[in-house]
Amino acid sequence: MKKSNKLASESVMTQSNPDFSDDMKQPNDKNSRYCTRCARALKACLCDYIQQVSHLAPLHILQHPSEAGHPKGTAALLAASLTRASIHVGEDFAEAHWLNALLADPKVHCYLLWPDEHALGLDQVRDQLRQAGEHRQVCFLLLDGTWRKAYRILHSNPALLRLPRIKLGAIPGQYSIRKKPFPEALSTLEAGYHLLSQWEGEPARFAPLMNLFTHLNRQWHDFAQGRRT
Repeated sequence: MKKSNKLASESVMTQSNPDFSDDMKQPNDKNSRYCTRCARALKACLCDYIQQVSHLAPLHILQHPSEAGHPKGTAALLAASLTRASIHVGEDFAEAHWLNALLADPKVHCYLLWPDEHALGLDQVRDQLRQAGEHRQVCFLLLDGTWRKAYRILHSNPALLRLPRIKLGAIPGQYSIRKKPFPEALSTLEAGYHLLSQWEGEPARFAPLMNLFTHLNRQWHDFAQGRRT
């Protein structure tokens, strides 16, 4: 029998208007070794490489609880880099008021990034909206977790199963610090970059996200090399 995670579903970290002033680069309340802005250990803080990018389509990241605070996770970095992104931690979102209100809003059209045989390419989505004369706000939902845990989130929430799904196409993943189930598997930060840059057609404007991603990978590889020497 599947165990729900009601409490976790209400945990939300919003990065719509984060404080990037210098006095916020300090330990958080829970653990003095962690930065309040990027949620990473102070010795591995990446705030110097975080540059906020504005975007049109809001992005909601549904994060499996096991990924919250993961040292190799990229969701917090993605959210901190975007002006209209938020992280919602949990597995069962059936009673998440924000999600139910969002999906019921007649002014919003939500799409789930989930590359299966039913998923539409972004060009197909544009064509459908254009042909239907749709003028609703487009909103994207992205699942953060291993493929198995992301699948668990999806199938624990009937409302998510009913959403139209989108895909990015065959893009080789560059996430070299965690094991990938297949070559096209992307980190959450990579997925967010490709999704928004393709949708808005301005990859250069979203380049700071991949610059941050490069520094994250380099940091881990430098650390691993240092441990071996």
